[in-house]
Amino acid sequence: MKKVVVVIVIFALACLSFQMKINKKDVPVSLHLNFQNEPLVLNDKKYVTKTNDTVTVTKMKFYLSNVVLELEDGTQYKENNSVHLVDAETLSSLEFHLKNAPDLKIKKIRFDIGIDSLTSVSENFDSDLDPALGMYWAWNTGYINMKLEGKSSSCTNVKKEFQFHIGGYLPKQNALRKIELEVAESQNIIINVELDRWLDALSLKETNSIMIPGEKAIAMARIYKNMFLIDEEK
Repeated sequence: MKKVVVVIVIFALACLSFQMKINKKDVPVSLHLNFQNEPLVLNDKKYVTKTNDTVTVTKMKFYLSNVVLELEDGTQYKENNSVHLVDAETLSSLEFHLKNAPDLKIKKIRFDIGIDSLTSVSENFDSDLDPALGMYWAWNTGYINMKLEGKSSSCTNVKKEFQFHIGGYLPKQNALRKIELEVAESQNIIINVELDRWLDALSLKETNSIMIPGEKAIAMARIYKNMFLIDEEK
């Protein structure tokens, strides 16, 4: 019995020693906001979607949170305090670093688009969760997960504008979407956000405003989930 205990202790110490020898690194994550394979330009450029809507995008902001890396040895790295507000108007928001990740090959990256229910009710309003940033509704509706605004002659309202503020965290209103992407062999984590994949699936004449949680917001979140792709060429 004593020999078994000794073997277990030695094995545990060996595993601990192996883990301690793994070097750490900061992993950069970059987001490229695109429209029809070109960098997204706000305000000044007109795009034509597959549904023949001519659009000008004036605002795009969304939350990327709960980042997890799946590593080659089967373990995971989870980012602490993992909330990032991505804003097309703020270049610095398009890149962040995952601190002190194991220096191992990365197989997959997983993240949420939006803010989970626990964070929504935590009353933690620091940093990117600050309501002053324009992405918070109220305690009973929580955060706006995705905000997209623009103009199009297809819109039927007086101002010819479209506004999609997608959020909601309650069980029947939860618009948070989980993304899982395989990381390219280069190990550069570059996430392309292809906005045309979202707008190509819409007719702005029929749908040009969603501003509250509910079934329409959930349906819209299912569409824009398909925007997120790993850039394989970098």
